[in-house]
Amino acid sequence: MTCDIKIGAYICHGCGLGERLDTVRLGGVAEQNGAAVVRQHEFLCSQSGVETIRTDIEKEGITHVVIGACSRRAKTEAFDFDSQGAAMARANLREGVIWVRDDVDDAARELTQEMADDYVRMACAEVKFMRPPTPDPERGANKKILVVGGGVSGMTAALETARAGYQVLLVEKSAKLGGQVAALHQRLPHREPHNAPVENDIGGLIKAVEAHANIKIFLKSTLSRTSGAPGRFSVDIATQADKKSGDKIATENIATENVGAIVQ
Repeated sequence: MTCDIKIGAYICHGCGLGERLDTVRLGGVAEQNGAAVVRQHEFLCSQSGVETIRTDIEKEGITHVVIGACSRRAKTEAFDFDSQGAAMARANLREGVIWVRDDVDDAARELTQEMADDYVRMACAEVKFMRPPTPDPERGANKKILVVGGGVSGMTAALETARAGYQVLLVEKSAKLGGQVAALHQRLPHREPHNAPVENDIGGLIKAVEAHANIKIFLKSTLSRTSGAPGRFSVDIATQADKKSGDKIATENIATENVGAIVQ
C-alpha cells in the first residue's frame, strides 16, 4: 500500500446477529487485527448506521471500512462509500454464519462465535490490501446519447431517453422514420385482447419523436466513424446530400458529434 490506512470496523446487531453472537468480542477481534475505530450499531444499514460510517470517514479519517453484517450482495446501495474515497470489505456474519448454524448447545454456540471471529479477521486482512477507489481519468462525462436506427425500437429508445432529460441524436439511413413497420397497413396485436390485427399507429410515434425538443434527427444518414470510449465517444455522421442536376453521384455531408453512449 502506498497510502496510510486507518481502518474502521462496524458491527451490526440486526437480523438476529446481536442475539446469536457476542458482538463486543467481534469488536475486540477487529481491534486486534488493525481496526483503529470500532463501533456497534443496532441496524447498521439504517440511515443512522450509514451516517455513522460516513461521519467517521469525514471526521475521523477512516480510509478503509470493515462491515460486520450481511452478505456483500445485500444492501449494496446503503454501503456505498466510493464517493468518499473509502475502501471496504464485508464480513458475512448473517448468511455465512448464523443462517447456516444451529446452536443446539454451548459447544455449537462457541463454534458459531469462532466462525464469526474468523470472518471479521478475514475482512480486516482483506481490506488492508485494498486501495481506496479513485476516479478513472480516462472516463468521460458526456450525457448526449446517439441512437442508430429510426424504426420502432430506435424511436422508442430515443423518445424515452429524451423524456428522461437527455439530448438525443437519432440517425436513420433512409429518408423517413418508421422502418419496416411504417409500410404496414395493420400491425400484429401488441395489446389485449390480441385476437386480431390492429391499426398501424406508427404515425403517432413518429410525430412524438419529431416534436420532441431533445431529439435531433439525421435522415439519409449513417455512421462513417466512431472512436473513443463510454462517456467520450466521437462519431462522424455522414448525411447523403440531394443530387444536383448533372451530378453522377450524391455527395455526403459529414457532421462530427461527441456523445456519451451509443444505442445500436
